[in-house]
Amino acid sequence: MTTRPGLRLVGATLALLAAAGGAEAAGRRFAVVVPVGGNPFYDAVGDGCRARAAALAETTCVLLGPGGEEKRSQGEILRDLVAEKIDGIAVSPARLDEVTPVLAAAAAAGIPVVAFDADVPQALRRAFVGTDARDFGRALGASLRRWKPAGGRYAVVTGDATVTALSDRVAGVRDALGPSWTEVAGSPAITTGEVRSAAGLVDRLLLDHADLDAVISVGAWPMLAEDTWRDLAMRHKDRFDRARVVIVVADALPIQRRLVRDGLGHVLVGQRPADMGARLAEVLDALASGRRAPDIVYVGFEVLTRRDLVARPE
Repeated sequence: MTTRPGLRLVGATLALLAAAGGAEAAGRRFAVVVPVGGNPFYDAVGDGCRARAAALAETTCVLLGPGGEEKRSQGEILRDLVAEKIDGIAVSPARLDEVTPVLAAAAAAGIPVVAFDADVPQALRRAFVGTDARDFGRALGASLRRWKPAGGRYAVVTGDATVTALSDRVAGVRDALGPSWTEVAGSPAITTGEVRSAAGLVDRLLLDHADLDAVISVGAWPMLAEDTWRDLAMRHKDRFDRARVVIVVADALPIQRRLVRDGLGHVLVGQRPADMGARLAEVLDALASGRRAPDIVYVGFEVLTRRDLVARPE
């Protein structure tokens, strides 16, 4: 996986800021620490944070995460940020056991921590910015029910089960589907977040279950390797074209919109990552300035089908 230009080693980023005239000249510095670099959802969060920070007085926002040129783990990145006395941290945890002790150290150092997208224990953060995870899962499940109201057999793709937001999304899916739907053996299928392997999980579910009626992915992962997903969709074209299998995927990034517009998926339930990033900058600015900020900021989501995307091309 390659690293986007906006993703930099934190040491290099802070060195450049210092070279511009020291900590005071650099102003306030916030870091958005993501589970993996090069993911377009997190890139959009970083873009939103940077854009909003630019409108604040002497404030910068950098995006950091493992992958590509960045060889450190998420926990190591966070430890370095605490040591550098960064002014504020926004984090979406890859593994809670890895980030928990570092976030405790950040709190002890007086560094405000805001969780986003996936939450951390409340004692470790000052606020959460993102989506109501259980409601989001219910929207995924309700979208499937509109396609197949009689029910059927389904599989879920998710990530690390210790991440509360993901387990809440899966619970929301099950809430919405109810007793007319049966979850197949091997579901939920667990991805590490690597996009090609996530697409491979969907492929395997489709191959293993010829009578599968739907796949719901509670994260965008499977569609983020566009060529891989296009190959998968062609292998299962008849099932996709006739909606014998309905594909419902979280988020609505440009790659995903193209794929669904081309008939290679059925429903996207999209969060608003750029808005999420902008709210992160605002909340961190308030906390770093000693002002009050909301404990919870929800940014909402939208449901999109191919018809919606064809009607409003981008």
